Amino acid sequence: MVEDEDIEDLSFEEMLKGAVKAEINAKEVYEHMANRVDSFIVADRFEFLAGEEGKHEGFLRDLYKNVTSEKDIELLEETPVPLPYIRYGDDMDESEIIKQAMDAEVASKEFYLKMADKADDDGLEKNPKKLLKYLAGMEQNHYEILKEEKERMSEFEEFDEYHPGMHRGP
Repeated sequence: MVEDEDIEDLSFEEMLKGAVKAEINAKEVYEHMANRVDSFIVADRFEFLAGEEGKHEGFLRDLYKNVTSEKDIELLEETPVPLPYIRYGDDMDESEIIKQAMDAEVASKEFYLKMADKADDDGLEKNPKKLLKYLAGMEQNHYEILKEEKERMSEFEEFDEYHPGMHRGP
């Protein structure tokens, strides 16, 4: 959960930089999961999520250019933005990675709503408040997709005990 006191001293530009880093991390996680899962159906869902996160990154980069008039964001290794970093790897259980991703989607939603409150639309060609509220809604949708996939994964694991290989692609 992202608290107001966690972000009150951050500039809008710092918040944008942190949000871009979070979107990059989420995209990497979903690409990793798409390549890791046995079910081509689940892999397609993760590929969809990776694509969505890539679009969000693009939206945020465009917003940064619009707000700052700079050509691109210079991302730092460390960011003061309190968004969770999703750890992933082949040594981790898929359900553990998905749980982290679910938590990150909820935190991102809250963060985008707080950013929208802090955004200033005056004199800007695009409306940051609307975009950030839209992104918050998308993060909620991603959470719901992950929740469904986590539940389905449990069902597939049970089903595969009785019908091995049923969910593998061609």
